[in-house]
Amino acid sequence: MLQSDKKTRDIIAKYFDIGVDATDSLLGQLETCHLPGGEWLFRQGDPGDSFYFLVWGRLQVLLLPESSGAPDAPEILGEVTPGDSVGEISLLTGERRTASIRALRDSLLIRVDRAAFERLAKDHPELVMRLAGSVASVLHKRTSREPAASRNIKTVAILSLDDSPSIREFSHKLVASLQTWGDVLMLTADKLGDSGAPVNSLEDQQQVPDALKHWLHEREGDTRFLMFDCGKPGSCWSQFALRQSDLILVVADSDSRAGGESIDQLKGLNGDTSMARRMLVLLQPAAAGCISGTASWLERVKPDNHLHVRASQFRDIDRVSRVISGNAVGLVLGGGAARAIAHVGVIKALKELDIPIDWLGGASMGAIMAMGPARDWDPDRTYATAKRALVKDRPFTDYTLPLVSVVSGARMDRILKREFEGLIEDLPLPFFCISCNLDSGALNVHESGSLAQAVRASAALPGVFPPAVVNEQLVVDGSVINNLPVDVMLQKPVGKIIAVDVSSQKQYKVPYEKVPSAWSILAARMLPGVKKHRVPGLTTIILKATELGSLARVREAAEQADLLLNPPVRRFGMTQVDAFDEIVETSYEYAKVELEAWLKRSSEQKNTE
Repeated sequence: MLQSDKKTRDIIAKYFDIGVDATDSLLGQLETCHLPGGEWLFRQGDPGDSFYFLVWGRLQVLLLPESSGAPDAPEILGEVTPGDSVGEISLLTGERRTASIRALRDSLLIRVDRAAFERLAKDHPELVMRLAGSVASVLHKRTSREPAASRNIKTVAILSLDDSPSIREFSHKLVASLQTWGDVLMLTADKLGDSGAPVNSLEDQQQVPDALKHWLHEREGDTRFLMFDCGKPGSCWSQFALRQSDLILVVADSDSRAGGESIDQLKGLNGDTSMARRMLVLLQPAAAGCISGTASWLERVKPDNHLHVRASQFRDIDRVSRVISGNAVGLVLGGGAARAIAHVGVIKALKELDIPIDWLGGASMGAIMAMGPARDWDPDRTYATAKRALVKDRPFTDYTLPLVSVVSGARMDRILKREFEGLIEDLPLPFFCISCNLDSGALNVHESGSLAQAVRASAALPGVFPPAVVNEQLVVDGSVINNLPVDVMLQKPVGKIIAVDVSSQKQYKVPYEKVPSAWSILAARMLPGVKKHRVPGLTTIILKATELGSLARVREAAEQADLLLNPPVRRFGMTQVDAFDEIVETSYEYAKVELEAWLKRSSEQKNTE
């Protein structure tokens, strides 16, 4: 029989649409299921003989590879939060499980087997309709925008890798920033009583009392964020906190080599079955210039994501807060050759309207234009650098014998080495770009390693620039299969996605029945009085053909983004870098109007909620 606590009674009453007082008769017919973090509730292919309510905790829905020996990682379909139910489809259809469920952290569920369901359906026929509605909701989520990494995080464990004053200061400022999004309850092992807990301290205890566990689950419903200061590594409190958290925030001073005991504890958490997401926050010293050494930290901690917080840069702490609260903004910049100059105008408008950029992603020339904000440059510096690279250095006119490409790529390589030294993981803001394997067509997501090499691969326009070499394979521009990688950004911990598409989708009519010969085109260009032909050049044709390959994907991406910007720059040629200033200004004026309207809509929607 279930313990008749308030949270359980409320969930039952809400699900069956009955009064709280009427739940006692139901509780006697149900059973509980305690699922430790990392454990499987069921796997796809298992018999569908029951369904479950989640009382507290968090579950993850996974689609496992068909072959047990397949190297592909499971596909994350979504998460289950308290009050939700799982397993209805198989129970109603009699078919085997179509997905797998695993606990992200310790969870309590209510189990309803087939026999109990049949008994309950007689007394509560509305249950069948409720389950049918749940099935419809599940199917809708599978076909709609559901960011896999932007979930409603409730519990956060802060695991400090050393006891430095800067880490303590960061924790205090983070709590203050999180209070922008709701109430925060910060718990430490030695001051639990000060927060109203049934025990004053757990510093010297070897076991967490059940009364404290129950109190914490109640507080989870009362506050927006429940935060645990893990304190001493390996302690009873620390182990408990890590197992109860949706997110483990691993915090370290970047210039420190401490943290061995804490890292060992993190590695040992639930062994290889730990599902809690881990985010590394590296605190950068005030005297630091360019960030460095991130790769070694990533190798030691192995987090899902990482963020840098620079001393005296309070906006970096606010970025961590937005990521945790699900309010981070991801900016995706699409490819479009010279038309990608429009991104500079969009970035300027975002800055003026104080819209934060928390995560960046790009394809092709969009990846190059994302470098300014990813390095935390102001719009003026982004503008000056982009103009120098494209107008002065003119990488599209570095022509060569067209055996592999029209352009040699030597100028582009020089630009990238000059402007984009360093590693992706050392960028102040998170960044990714994409490329495509020339042989298999596999998509590569570049999130670490050489920045210049990654951007070079992402902008290796087929036929225009030579392919790049990555991991002993030839790769080309990611826009071949995905010119606007919103789907990749959806897997990042962002709450809103702004995408900028500069590809051309208009149709133009030509005043001839067949394309003029090369000689007639040349004569029209060289001789006076000869009628000019409106025929795109070889480079433009190749660029346009590359763009056409992913137009359908771009349309899908548009539906997944929270805001899609289409700067009116399609009248400019795809190699028309001389129109740099006009493209930037056109895009800026357009983006400012669209972004202001978006902010107004968002504010009105928030006020009505």
